[in-house]
Amino acid sequence: MKAKCALVQMHFKRDREENVRRGAEFVREAGREGAQIICLPELATSIYPAYVEEPAYREWAEPIPGPSTEVIGAAAKEAGAYVIFPLYERTEDGLLFNTAAVIDRAGEVVGRYRKNSIPDVRMAVMMGMEQFYFEPGDLGYPVFETDLGVKVGITICYERHLPEGPRSLALAGADVIFVPTATGAGRELWDVELRAHAIANLLWVGGVNRVGVDEDGSSAEFWGSSFFSAPNGEVVAAAGDDGEAIVYAEIDTERSRQLREDWGFFRDRRPDIYGAIAD
Repeated sequence: MKAKCALVQMHFKRDREENVRRGAEFVREAGREGAQIICLPELATSIYPAYVEEPAYREWAEPIPGPSTEVIGAAAKEAGAYVIFPLYERTEDGLLFNTAAVIDRAGEVVGRYRKNSIPDVRMAVMMGMEQFYFEPGDLGYPVFETDLGVKVGITICYERHLPEGPRSLALAGADVIFVPTATGAGRELWDVELRAHAIANLLWVGGVNRVGVDEDGSSAEFWGSSFFSAPNGEVVAAAGDDGEAIVYAEIDTERSRQLREDWGFFRDRRPDIYGAIAD
């Protein structure tokens, strides 16, 4: 099965309604170019809040479905595309999650992924005090089926450093993993890690980062460089580090199937001896 996918590399400002409006415009643009699955960056409604522990920023969380998913949902319907829309979620019980909503081609929220591994990063180039803002995810690693015949998995930002999530998604049948990100640190790891996930699991990976310095936010510079990796680690499409862009690639599940048959990575797994990984 094949599907044209898109990564939306964006700059963000403090005006959350404006961010969502612009995100919707990017979705429509990608749809006009034939994209069938579109992914926006991590926390795509706001500046990245976790550079400081600020209680007022916790008020930015919103329900799913909610005002922002309605705007992006309308754009998804107009584009005729699935949209992975990361945002700050508040549940009915008042719990706060770093979430990616999955919106179908009719504009409806059909699922969500909640970031499982929440960092507390304090570096000179980047602060990521996310444990102040988010609960650890409670939905595991769901895989989302589409009517395109392509199955979608999601991990978020910091989780790209950890191999267990992508492997879990691959074992659950994902054909492509999207990695929405807001990072200005670890650039030397970015393409190596994502390409490694693609190779180890013989599937497609799309990493999408925000770009530039958040307007009226932290001083961290988000370096974009969004790209798609094929199952053999080949970078098939990429954006630069100096501005907004939409990156397109055609996902072909047959390429994954053939590589898995040829290499036997999954055939030769030995889960009976991997207990230490889960201890």
